[in-house]
Amino acid sequence: MHSSFKFSFLFFIFFIFIDEVGAVDTIKVNNKTQEIDISLHSELFIDAQNHFSYEGISTTLFNDNFKPTNLESISANHANETVWMRFNITNDGQESFSGKIEIPILWIDAVDVYLKSGEELRIENFNSALAFEQREINARSFFLPISIKPSETATVYMKIKGWGTVAFIPKLYSQNGASERLTYIAMFNGALIGIILIMFLYNLNNYATLRDKNYLYYMLYLAGLLFLSGTYYGYNFQLFWKESSEFNDNISALSVAFGFFTALLFTRSFLDVNKNLPKSDNYLILLIILSAVLGLSSLMVDSKPIITYALAALGALTFLFLLYLSACSTKNKLSGSSYLLLAWLFLAIGELISFMMFLGYISYSDNLYDSFALVVVINILMISFALVSRIKDVEMQCEFEVKKEHEIADRLNMSKKELRELNEKLQRKVARQEHELFEKNKEHERFLIKDDVTGLYNKTKLEDILTNELHRTKRYDYKFSVIVINIDGLKKINDAHGFQVGNSLMKEMADLFMRHIRYLDTVGRWSDSEYLIVCPQTGAESALVAAQHLQKFVEQNKFFFVGSVTASFGVASSHPDDTLQDIMKRAYEALSIAKESGRNRAEVL
Repeated sequence: MHSSFKFSFLFFIFFIFIDEVGAVDTIKVNNKTQEIDISLHSELFIDAQNHFSYEGISTTLFNDNFKPTNLESISANHANETVWMRFNITNDGQESFSGKIEIPILWIDAVDVYLKSGEELRIENFNSALAFEQREINARSFFLPISIKPSETATVYMKIKGWGTVAFIPKLYSQNGASERLTYIAMFNGALIGIILIMFLYNLNNYATLRDKNYLYYMLYLAGLLFLSGTYYGYNFQLFWKESSEFNDNISALSVAFGFFTALLFTRSFLDVNKNLPKSDNYLILLIILSAVLGLSSLMVDSKPIITYALAALGALTFLFLLYLSACSTKNKLSGSSYLLLAWLFLAIGELISFMMFLGYISYSDNLYDSFALVVVINILMISFALVSRIKDVEMQCEFEVKKEHEIADRLNMSKKELRELNEKLQRKVARQEHELFEKNKEHERFLIKDDVTGLYNKTKLEDILTNELHRTKRYDYKFSVIVINIDGLKKINDAHGFQVGNSLMKEMADLFMRHIRYLDTVGRWSDSEYLIVCPQTGAESALVAAQHLQKFVEQNKFFFVGSVTASFGVASSHPDDTLQDIMKRAYEALSIAKESGRNRAEVL
């Protein structure tokens, strides 16, 4: 009660101050409107007793109770009262305005929206229990479609109720702006999930090869990080259990506790705390048990504030102890511990900011909210560097042991038989290490010759293939052809939609070429905007026919973000005395002719 009274009093003082600033402006929109922060154009009323309804506060007699916010976001701690927000939207364009209001719902219980346009009153009820299959638009925030006729003004009231914290920053978008925002959210979550899954699969391969238990614990940590990030960004509900909002709500605290649990397990294994820091191991085991107990208890305790503050306290203890263990190990020069110290330092800062924002001590902002993903990626990279550093140190230790064994053999003047046996043992050991290193090098080489965006061979690998083909041409009666492909208008697509859409188009185009070339042909990415196909044992006419077929497939295909796209093709066949520059020069000249002749065609020289 004291906390509630204190908060209400602070709001009262705040409203007295901002009342001197004056009334807020009406939000003016048209179909060219970009993102608008509604909080800066809104008024607030605090219903401390949770008593009033829309019918009561929407009357003219109630106007003086609303005060301008003049804030970019509403963020308050211990806000158990109901918060009413009011703003006006006027369409000053010549056409009807269609857009969407984004309502970030993650840290509040419910929002009721009353939208009055003319005599029509529209009521929408959003709450955290609304399942994804019931939402009009699937996203981590709620999106409310809004339509306003020319010269018409709509009055919007929002009734906001939190369980202990209010973090609220509604935004208004035009139709195009909302589409871009939804695309950003989808790509943001997809990129974060993709990075974590790629690292999981990569370390699964390392575990299968090396049988090092550290990789097993790291995979468990990555799984915990996946669900912890999913709790923070909402994709757990969207992807894993979207049919059960109640289960998602109950499992959220367990996901966070599981993240702490796996971080502690991995650190204990990687730093070998039981051996290197035995006095600290008992405290570490206690924290592991506390994480498990708190995670399971969250399924039985209904009080969200209690669980939230318990998680915050556990997180603080966990990261302080992880930083302490990593710092001690760095001081003792344990391999990889310095990277691990950086990993926990970055994640601790990110977790601290997130909890402070979640509990209302820091104002909410989209950039601050999304920056946690960058912290997660840095954390993953630092731990990967720590594991690589450990492998290198083990290899150096093995080499040192081999050298030491040779020295011992010399000092003891072993017999030839003993030396032969020792040599065979060392050879087997070195061969095993060479085999492991060879397999690792093969894995690294595979990434070095592939393009990151398309998955095709890169220019370096294509030049090797062309060089081999040219050698065959000089040695045998042999011909081959090349096809240079350029996407028409790719620069305009990048300028209009961004490089992420351009990269997606490059990937889709690469997949299309892979499906429609011969099995003996090779396709790769030659430059930022060009592909190259090498056609062995193929003359110019046959290569031209193949290029024309591909041109038709491109023309008829529908690409995900941009729809229809065309491409131009330049074909050249090898001559006996050709160099790499000669054949590529003819191919580019043919491509230039295709471009100048109207594009969306294939030409040969």
